[in-house]
Amino acid sequence: MSKRDFLSTADLTRHELDDLLDLAARAKGKRPGQVLAGKTLGLLFFQPSLRTRVSFEVAMVQLGGHCINLSSDDLYELEPQDQAIMDGRAEEHVKDAARTLSRYVDALGIRSAARVGTWERDRQELLLRSYAKYSSVPVINLETNFEHPCQALADALTMRENLVSLKGRRLTLLWCNHPEPKSLGPTHSILQVAARMGMQITLAHPLGFEVDAEVLERSRGLAQDAGGSLLVQNDMQAAARGAEVLYARSWGCTKYWDDTEREAMVKRSLQGWRVDEQLMASTDNALLMHPLPVRRNVAATDAVLDGPRSVIYDQAANRTHVQKALLMQLLQ
Repeated sequence: MSKRDFLSTADLTRHELDDLLDLAARAKGKRPGQVLAGKTLGLLFFQPSLRTRVSFEVAMVQLGGHCINLSSDDLYELEPQDQAIMDGRAEEHVKDAARTLSRYVDALGIRSAARVGTWERDRQELLLRSYAKYSSVPVINLETNFEHPCQALADALTMRENLVSLKGRRLTLLWCNHPEPKSLGPTHSILQVAARMGMQITLAHPLGFEVDAEVLERSRGLAQDAGGSLLVQNDMQAAARGAEVLYARSWGCTKYWDDTEREAMVKRSLQGWRVDEQLMASTDNALLMHPLPVRRNVAATDAVLDGPRSVIYDQAANRTHVQKALLMQLLQ
């Protein structure tokens, strides 16, 4: 049987998505036992991680398996391009690292979300896709600048637990200010999952912070096929009105992707793009979601983050359960 990777939420059919979430719900209610005894998951983090690393470790332990964690300090500088003449900084080609690690572990998880070039280059996810190409074991996307599919699975499970059926439910995915340039990974992934579930989505952001055009068109088509909708809105107040879920998240400006100083200048006039009590009061008693980490009183105020409609810690907790389901499907 050929191996299967988990690189994008776009790779999942609606049936596969429902199966994963159902399995996660069952795993949350009762531990599935030592179903992955003897299995080893290798985790490669080229950027910092808290929730992703810990939740995957806990998931493997609860399933009877084991994790090996590697950070950028443990890894050589890697070359992802085929046919490269390696006379620069890169010490090792991805094909050699991937083929070697495949002899040691049963699956690989990779986080590679650094800005290393233009948006056109970074959206290609070269390091992740190269590992998937040359690895003989399943590769899991732990976040790139383009997608964060494991986060979106936890988001979907959290919404299902609170709203039961997601079809027709009103989700506002709201851009929020942040002093640092952020990836589009969580935004793209939850957008595609919500569209697949048939939600009525409002994507709200200031002009200049559009999501990737390909992801937007794909999501619009998925939503239409599932009986939902996707509206783009540049007015924060109008976008929040009547929402049943308000998902706050900052993401970068693709136009100035390789010019962080220019992006910072653009954001100086956007400090009003944050979630506060007044904005939440305009929703339909919405759930407040954020994938964390969050800049308190910049992206959202303490009052709403710690308020009764906040489910940010449920999202984080559900990372373990959806990842148990994913690991069981990939490794059993």
